[in-house]
Amino acid sequence: MNLLMSESETNMEEQKKVEFLAAIKLVSGEEILAVTEHIHDENGDYLIAQNPIEVEEVVLQGNKAGAKVSPWMKFSREEEFLIPKDKVITIVEVDTEVQIFYAMSLRRLNGDTITDATGRISTVEEARIKLNKIFEK
Repeated sequence: MNLLMSESETNMEEQKKVEFLAAIKLVSGEEILAVTEHIHDENGDYLIAQNPIEVEEVVLQGNKAGAKVSPWMKFSREEEFLIPKDKVITIVEVDTEVQIFYAMSLRRLNGDTITDATGRISTVEEARIKLNKIFEK
């Protein structure tokens, strides 16, 4: 905390929301991608996970690595979830390629068709090509 800041400025600084797209590893072993922000209140520290998707690595034809995505909470219509920080092993901000993958995955899960014929998300390079075609339209 900056010693030159007044108490009201300090409170305003603490209330600023810092959201970012994160890869989150939970103690359960799940790996999710979500737009995330940290909150702290009298009950503890939490992450707010917006539109979380679960990501699992799969092997595609020719031993290429790919990813299978699904909604994190399969039977919920909610878009935001509170995750206690003690349930999180690690959290990292993702790079641009993963941001593109996340956006594409959300579109697919919301009913837009951007998958291959088998219904699987393809490699990052193949996904980039598909996204470029979508954005060119």
